[in-house]
Amino acid sequence: MKTRLFLLVSLLTCLSGNAQDRIGIAFIPITYDEASVSSSDAKMIQESVINSFVTAKKFTVVDREKLEALENEKKLQRTESFIDSEQSIQDGISKGASYLIATNILGLRHSEVKRGWESMVQLQIKVIDVSTGEIIATENVTSEYVEPSKMVSDAREKFESKEDKKVREDRLKQLKEVKSHKEDAFGVALKRLDTNMKDFSNANFPVTLDIVNWDAKNKNQFLLAAGSGIGLFPGQLLDVVLVTETNIGDRTVTRNQKIATACIVKVEDSNFSEAEIISAEKIFKKVRSSNDTLKILTR
Repeated sequence: MKTRLFLLVSLLTCLSGNAQDRIGIAFIPITYDEASVSSSDAKMIQESVINSFVTAKKFTVVDREKLEALENEKKLQRTESFIDSEQSIQDGISKGASYLIATNILGLRHSEVKRGWESMVQLQIKVIDVSTGEIIATENVTSEYVEPSKMVSDAREKFESKEDKKVREDRLKQLKEVKSHKEDAFGVALKRLDTNMKDFSNANFPVTLDIVNWDAKNKNQFLLAAGSGIGLFPGQLLDVVLVTETNIGDRTVTRNQKIATACIVKVEDSNFSEAEIISAEKIFKKVRSSNDTLKILTR
């Protein structure tokens, strides 16, 4: 029995080691109105949601069955035979899922239009803290096409390679297509949903990145200790924040004050990227010349 416990803990330890600094998440089975949504469509939507987190590269998706196995092992440890065990399953849980993602289908519509078919998906996504059971984020996400902001469009136009730009333009064309068949229209809706889900995960799970150094010639350029390994790409916007500590009563609170916006210029490899400041507050120059702590947040 102890051997089985050790193997299970070791498996999760390896999982965490291979996905260092990634966020552990697991998915609660999707819920929906069976009278209006088929089980096959619901399954495709769930797979699309899961895939959007997987391809973001900053998450480790923990299989639900693994979580159930861990819970069973926790219960076994409470028995007398495990009182003297040196290896705690808690070590494994701490390296498993930190958050649960709950998905509820609010609506699925297939509409016949003049040129063919269009589909629309509307979901409610909840993020639950595993340790407390608290819902820390909830949002409605649809498959509607959302135009990127001017700042995002300008950054991509300036820093993307010709190849990346062509890929993006081809994908944009696909997202706006009207299909002749309902099944194909549903596929287009799932692609749009994937894009919007990535926006949701970026907003709710920003990653803190370290600045390696600033360019000696161009004071607005810097090297980041992160790259393709967590899904960074040329043209991606970043928040530059000033990290300070503020005393509130008897508590010391860390404050992240946004003072600039940066953009990924070049992704060198899985571990390093070059970025450039494209917009800054007045305080930025003063902070940049001081020894204050600056951090980068993905968005």
